[in-house]
Amino acid sequence: MQVVHQLVRAIVVLTAFQSVAAGTPAARPAPPEVNVYAAASLRDVLRQLAPVCEEAVGAHLVFNFGASNDLARQIEAGNKADVYFSADEAWMDHVARAGLVDSESRHSLLSNRLVVVGLKDTRLNVRSARDLVGPDVRRIALADPGAVPAGKYAKAWLEKAGLWDGIRDRVLPGIDVRAALAAVEAGGAEIGVVYRTDAAMSKRVRIVYEVPEAEGPRISYPVAAMRDRPRLDVARRVVACLSGPAPAATFEHYGFIVQGQPH
Repeated sequence: MQVVHQLVRAIVVLTAFQSVAAGTPAARPAPPEVNVYAAASLRDVLRQLAPVCEEAVGAHLVFNFGASNDLARQIEAGNKADVYFSADEAWMDHVARAGLVDSESRHSLLSNRLVVVGLKDTRLNVRSARDLVGPDVRRIALADPGAVPAGKYAKAWLEKAGLWDGIRDRVLPGIDVRAALAAVEAGGAEIGVVYRTDAAMSKRVRIVYEVPEAEGPRISYPVAAMRDRPRLDVARRVVACLSGPAPAATFEHYGFIVQGQPH
């Protein structure tokens, strides 16, 4: 009799377990991760846009921000980037020559402007590039002009103005444009040449001069999916999302110039 009771109890417990299990929804699979390697100047706007594109694409965006040249070398060395958003066409070309760029998704999406910044209370009056060679300017913060796009653009502007040779010894190079901005904020340089979008994010500096479009180099931000990746179709959809009308309004809110759509 005891055996019968134990058997009945076991059947009841098993039936109850099956009923609970049948009523429990299956766990959703985790969304795929898409690794986005993006220029440091895009940090704030892309973090703002991440939820929009994650919802639209059904993927989780994992960002790696840095200087475009460093990111290009990381990709070339085998780092698992799915999307590359550069601040410079030359570094996107560099990655493309290595056979790593999905040409179907590549396009130039954004532009920017160069500005000269100083601390909020600076008394420096900059009316033209020539004012940068004055005795009150001992240090000029730039992103590394030998490799980093923001620094290369700044150098090109100063070379065009015929001033580079006269101020190159005053240059305080940074690993990226945010480092150049931080140098001015910390008082390590009287002025810095950075992107307008980065200057707008700082509460400690102000723009003392905006480089006229006719005087500065053409600034271009290309974006592309990386080919031969297991999530290429998802990466292409991320690029398409970033190129859509809603993100365009956000890019413009942050001060970028939206210049292109995918072909």
